[in-house]
Amino acid sequence: MTGVNRTTLRTVLAADYGGLFRRLTRRLGSADLAGDALQETFLRVERVTDDVPVHSPKEFLFRIALNVATDHRRIDRRLLSGNAVDALLDIPDDSPDAAAILESRQDIEALDRALAELPARARQVFMAAVVRKLPDHEIATLLGVSVRTVEIDLKNALKHCAERLGRRLVRRAGGPRPRS
Repeated sequence: MTGVNRTTLRTVLAADYGGLFRRLTRRLGSADLAGDALQETFLRVERVTDDVPVHSPKEFLFRIALNVATDHRRIDRRLLSGNAVDALLDIPDDSPDAAAILESRQDIEALDRALAELPARARQVFMAAVVRKLPDHEIATLLGVSVRTVEIDLKNALKHCAERLGRRLVRRAGGPRPRS
């Protein structure tokens, strides 16, 4: 006698599907969830063995359906809601657009051309001060010139680059560059 439990459960489920559906709907508060749980219950009945006799088939089926519904709710909690997905899709993209990227590349090319027009020492002062962020006295030591010469070269280099890029030269707040 194999499959007795399975046959009994299938018969009871088919005969009392409506009653189980209404009972589940009341318990779960959702007809959709109850319907889904009963469909899954039908599939799970196919895996029932005869190892342990089923004494109360209706209660057994109801328990299976409740467990299925609990599993579905757990899965639903892990998924994002439609509103959460919409909120994620509305996050503004802060990355630059193609026009901004193109403009930046053109600025870099213009700066390269402007730097190439500078005398060698002024270009070295600019790169040391602006790119490497070295203090004026270190630049002066590296180039073997006075700090005042570094300041003048840097001022002239910045002015030249600003003119070539069509920008206004803005004086730094906080006074002269640190000498230490």
